[in-house]
Amino acid sequence: MVQLTGQGREAAMRPLAPYATPEDILRDALPMYDPPSRISVTEASERYIRIPMAGRVQGYDRDLVPYMVEPQDVTQSRRYKAVCFIGPAQTGKTQLLMNVALHAVTCDPSPVMIVHMTQSDARAWVEDKLDPVIQNSAAIRERLGRGKDDDAKGRKRFAGMSIEIGWPTVRQLSSRSKRMVLLTDYDHFENLVLGPADNAEGTPFGMALDRITTYRSRGSVLVESTPARPIVDPTWARSQARPHEYPPVAEGIVPIYNDGTRARLYWECRDCHTEFEASFDHIEFDETLDPMTAGERAVMVCPHCGAVIDHRHKVELNRAILKGRGGWRHEASDGTLCALGDVAIRGTDIASYAMDGAAAAFRSWSDLVAQKITATRRLEELGDETDLRKFYYTGLGRPYLPIAVGDDGAIPLAELREGRTLTPRGHCPDWTAFVVTAVDVQRGRFVVAVHAFGLDGRRTVVDRFDLATPPEGAPGDARRALDPAKAAEDWAVLDPLAIAEYPVEGQGVRLRPAALGVDFQGEPGVSDNAEKFWGARRKAGQGNLWFVTRGHGGLHQRSRTWHEAPERGNARRRRGIRILNIATDRLKDTVASALLKPGTAEGAFPLPEWLEDDPLVEFTAETRTEKGWVPRPGMKRNESLDLAVQAQALAEHKGLRRINAEAPPAWAAMSADNPFRLADAGEIPKPAAPVLADDRATGWITKRTDWI
Repeated sequence: MVQLTGQGREAAMRPLAPYATPEDILRDALPMYDPPSRISVTEASERYIRIPMAGRVQGYDRDLVPYMVEPQDVTQSRRYKAVCFIGPAQTGKTQLLMNVALHAVTCDPSPVMIVHMTQSDARAWVEDKLDPVIQNSAAIRERLGRGKDDDAKGRKRFAGMSIEIGWPTVRQLSSRSKRMVLLTDYDHFENLVLGPADNAEGTPFGMALDRITTYRSRGSVLVESTPARPIVDPTWARSQARPHEYPPVAEGIVPIYNDGTRARLYWECRDCHTEFEASFDHIEFDETLDPMTAGERAVMVCPHCGAVIDHRHKVELNRAILKGRGGWRHEASDGTLCALGDVAIRGTDIASYAMDGAAAAFRSWSDLVAQKITATRRLEELGDETDLRKFYYTGLGRPYLPIAVGDDGAIPLAELREGRTLTPRGHCPDWTAFVVTAVDVQRGRFVVAVHAFGLDGRRTVVDRFDLATPPEGAPGDARRALDPAKAAEDWAVLDPLAIAEYPVEGQGVRLRPAALGVDFQGEPGVSDNAEKFWGARRKAGQGNLWFVTRGHGGLHQRSRTWHEAPERGNARRRRGIRILNIATDRLKDTVASALLKPGTAEGAFPLPEWLEDDPLVEFTAETRTEKGWVPRPGMKRNESLDLAVQAQALAEHKGLRRINAEAPPAWAAMSADNPFRLADAGEIPKPAAPVLADDRATGWITKRTDWI
């Protein structure tokens, strides 16, 4: 069929759809008058849902994740307004959401809303999860509308109902009546939904409850998540009257769980037939072995009879739940445990469940044990709890208690004053292997700190001072203050830092810095002058000795340090500069942990007696929050902490974490090959070979400047 355009040209046009007949309209409308099918979510899922899995499509099978039967079925209960499920990754939480939503399509047509973290997450879930299930499930696909707007990314219209897919905004969660509201990955939502003028409208969970009020006892809210919020009270202790309660967490899904029936999953022992909680706490392993070997040998032990349970028995123990052996046990009002439906169950309108990673169908005990050992050793070595926090959240599905640095999250000053060393100022302890110098750029001055590091990760402050006077010959009035932002010539005061010498107690040697770092950020002009300074150092053959550093906040940086050129298109990239980037919050965790260790322990950070109160207090200038380190009220200077982080970054980039103490590299060895070691006042140190700024090979020939 053709149609003439305004200029007389022919254009193709799709043929019109045939007229609908009264019979067609009636056939489409009749399902809306069907009474709700009185079958459970699990039964409907097995009857109607087909899931793409491992390259093939298969029906839903309750035997795969038996522990999901009760939580998904109770969403249809008129007794509870909400169902809360906490669990680790790889437990089947996504399918829980899918089953409940599609039950409303096939059995009880009524409006449903699914709320994701963000708009992009919502669209990705529709494309990756929801659409494939709809297309492979004939009974569901037949109910999908045929209009052009019926199969959109943000809404699916089915016969007699619709599923809306949104994200937590005031527009999405206001003025809409829904029978079911499903909140997924709740701990990654913002705590409050903001309305006009950034006024808080309420929590996403509270606003979801408002959306179901029209449906009275038929309405339900399902909220599920892996926990991602820290415990806020380190003094909390479990009460016998509340055996399943989680420690207090400020926001997120844990408070919702604690307000509910607080169910945990129990298995029946294969030997004594007594129930015990399916928990990682009952897994025994040898922490002295390497992580993989320890994981392979891990077993669970019944707390009642001591029977050994292998990982291969997990499927059997989970499926026994369907036969009434074990299952979810909720708290009763008197602190005992009971099954769902028992008259003694806690008086609440939230049915809440918390599952441990040890029982998850798609997680192995060997992997969990290996993750725990690796994360614990990383914490002990570096004070970095990133991996341990992730293990608790996504591995076990539990809230995490951060390593306490003080009651208010700050480094306690009183503990810093204890156990201080008597090493004189400007001298290194006898365990020193190398020295690094960190420079912070402030208005009118450079703040310098020299740190000594040992092969076992110990470190201390060797010297601390300010440079506030311009170098000789600098232009302008000789009486003016040093100005790092405006006067590039003033940066020459840093040159002598590279040849400063620091005696090592009891060794008869002196050390020069193996690496020096200067801050790349500051007032306008600082970055430009830092680049000029580093370029001059590179031309002098010290491109691998001096570094410009840049800090990045947040606990989820891709690495602890990374040395690279600026992004493409940046003029500095064309000039060959490379920046040592620092994940400051992660390294502050390391510094804080080291400061609280005994002075002789591996990785400790004992402070010297000569360090005055002002720089000592600067270590306590920030407090640790769930999002990272932030300034404490009234604390203006934090240079000591920043310089310690910068020194840690220089040491790690140099190779601190890769050193073999039995055969250290030349720059960390007390040998004549060390280019930074001087044996007596007359000895001249062996110069380090000049290295170009990129410090990399080109092709198969390494760049050199001294080949002839």
